[in-house]
Amino acid sequence: MSTIRLIYIILHILEIWLLFVAGKKMSKTTTNREYWRKSLWAFIPYVFVLGLRFGHNIDWNYYCKTYVQHQVMDWNTTEPLFNYIFYFFNSIGTPYFIVISLQVALFMYSFLLVCKYFRKCLYYVLPLLPVVAQSNDNYIRWYWAVSFILIGFYWLLSDKKRKYLISIVFFIAGVLVHNGSLVLLLFIPAYFFFNKRFFSQKISAVAIFISVFFISIAIMSFVNDIATYLYLLGGDSIQDANVSKYLLKIDNITSEGLSDVTGIKEYGIFTKCIVYVSFLPVIIYAPKFLAKYKYGILFYNLFIIGAFLNPFFSTVEIFDRYSKTLLIFQAIVAGITYYKLLSDKYKNEILKLFCILSMFCCFYPFMKYSLLTKSDYKMMYIWDSDGKEYVDTNLYLLDMLKNR
Repeated sequence: MSTIRLIYIILHILEIWLLFVAGKKMSKTTTNREYWRKSLWAFIPYVFVLGLRFGHNIDWNYYCKTYVQHQVMDWNTTEPLFNYIFYFFNSIGTPYFIVISLQVALFMYSFLLVCKYFRKCLYYVLPLLPVVAQSNDNYIRWYWAVSFILIGFYWLLSDKKRKYLISIVFFIAGVLVHNGSLVLLLFIPAYFFFNKRFFSQKISAVAIFISVFFISIAIMSFVNDIATYLYLLGGDSIQDANVSKYLLKIDNITSEGLSDVTGIKEYGIFTKCIVYVSFLPVIIYAPKFLAKYKYGILFYNLFIIGAFLNPFFSTVEIFDRYSKTLLIFQAIVAGITYYKLLSDKYKNEILKLFCILSMFCCFYPFMKYSLLTKSDYKMMYIWDSDGKEYVDTNLYLLDMLKNR
């Protein structure tokens, strides 16, 4: 085992443990000031592990190359806020890894804002964030936009004055970072319609079972229409993954896959079982606990929608971003459920074992990613850069082709 890999594994283990410590400390806070002061325990490990990475995944390297090109502000774009962020930091000489760290910190801040409504159960909520938002390691600009959307969502849920105006400002900011996030404005009608009653647990369990084991992206004919709308909303400007090409070829993607490396991903039966077991106890028991929270119904229903969409949306990168955004709420819904079921009040040992199994299945992709990655170029940090600015993205493309 290389030193790079050993450090990578240790850092990810420490990250989860320190986020648990952070959740424990923050759950006991009674004032807003104390809440944010104790949140340093969450910011430090998350920003350190994710913010100081070097060359992890294609997007990190792509944006590193584009960052140095932002010496002049280009207003001829539908995403001026993202371009201005790069232009501003580049103009004052900010190192690229600092900009990435700020993106990571903003995402953690936006998540902690929303978590204020559920702070008593942060023990298990915070360690789940790197798990459900694992793609923040790659979808840099998307999660930058999502951070603004979550802040806008927090204001929408608040009882503060001018909340609608401030909320809309942040929603617009998200869209000006990534046009594709315009779809996330559906959070606004969700706020009004999905906080009235829980989706049926039985129907949800069956629907998600069908989604996980039987629904194929190939039979989702409506995907072609969605792709067209995404293209019109600015998909042609999403250069980090040549999304315009995929949007315009979406009919081929949904029926045949692509000839290159960004087509349909197939999941085996073992992975499908892991996914479903991670969802099942949360689907069944979460309403019992979330009913006690003001927005518990809303968060549960958003999680259910994400859990239903993710098994087939995640097979195509374009749509994976949307289901992964909804599954951010899984950290809160599942975290509260695990916390309650594993408390001393529940004497049913079988139920507790089922809960632990679900938690293990939830963490499995993160553990696999953290413990079984073998190529050093996928695990380096800033101190491993050896004077290089980025990793050659062809290494990733060749690796993807090799594993197809």
